[in-house]
This record gives sequence, C-alpha cells and structure tokens, in this order.
Amino acid sequence: MMKRGAMVLAGLLLAACGGNVRTVEAVQYDLGNLSGYWAGSRIPIAAVEVQASSWLSGPAMHFRLAYAEPLRRQNYAESRWAAPPAELLERFLKRRIVFGQPDFSGPGCRLQLVLDELEQRFDGPQSSQQVLEVRALLTGLRGAEIVSRRAFLIQKPAPSATAGGGVAATRDAVQALADDLRAWLDETVREKPAIVERCRT
Repeated sequence: MMKRGAMVLAGLLLAACGGNVRTVEAVQYDLGNLSGYWAGSRIPIAAVEVQASSWLSGPAMHFRLAYAEPLRRQNYAESRWAAPPAELLERFLKRRIVFGQPDFSGPGCRLQLVLDELEQRFDGPQSSQQVLEVRALLTGLRGAEIVSRRAFLIQKPAPSATAGGGVAATRDAVQALADDLRAWLDETVREKPAIVERCRT
C-alpha cells in the first residue's frame, strides 16, 4: 500500500513539474506589405504559379555557415515562415504582376516559377546574405507551349546576422526578382513581338 502511495505521489510531482515547463513558440515571419508596382510588360499575364524544391516545401527558415560547414543546411529553431516560401512568393507576384496590370480579366500567358533555393548564407559569423534562386517559364495559357525561359540568381546582404536580418534581405531579393522578371518579359517582347497577340488569344 505504501509503495502504491509513493508511486501516486511521484506521478503528481512529475505532473506539477511538467505544468511549469515553458514552451517557446516560434516567431513567424512573412514578407509584409511590399512596396512598388508593376510598371508593366506588354505581355499579358493571366496566372502566376510558384512551386518549390522539396527541401523548401515547409515553413522552415534555412541558413548555411559557409565559412565553417559549407555542406550543412540548418534551420532556425525559434523562427519560421508563416507559410511555405513558395506560397509567400506566389502571393506577392500575383498581386504585383497579375493584379497590377491595367486589365487582368482577359486571357494571357502563364508565368511558372520553380523556387530552387532560399537560404541565409553566412560568409563569416557576422556577415550573411540571402540567396534566392528561381527558374522561370513563360508558357501559353494552357501551359503546353514554352515561349521563353530564364534562371535568376539574386543575392542581397542581410542587415544583421539573425533570422530577422534574413527576412529583411529576402524582402529585398523578392523585390529585385519582380524587377528582373519585368525586364525579362520586356526583352522577350523585343525578341518575339508576336508573343503579345499570342498571349491574348
């Protein structure tokens, strides 16, 4: 009987201790309200779709200590994205490109992107940059015909060696990507003027 009572008492003590354990909830980041507008390409864009490599399919925020462990990908333990990076990027680009056009209700081509890399890369203990790698395809509305393709590599310095610094650099990188996409589409029009009408029909 005494043995059983001791076991019950031990269980109560463990429960009490467990109740005092404080769990740290991860800080969630998104891209905020990004400024700027779509100055416009002559190519009408009806849809933007962003997919991601498998290691970027979740909300983890990745970093790499390139100066010490260049082959090791790590995640911030107490910080994460509010949604998978591809979802955040797609939301921004839809607002900027599709809804930023004077008339986005008609037909148009489709912009398909693959997010290959998004990580905060440390060249030293206090020096890092956000690396954004994207492959882009411009296709017909049904996606069967590839009109043009381009790979983008964007690197932006982080203002601090923290997760928050990586988020700030990501904002800069995403803004730069939108500008580069517009320049690429303008270049496509110059090389293939007929593409404008093909996207409209």
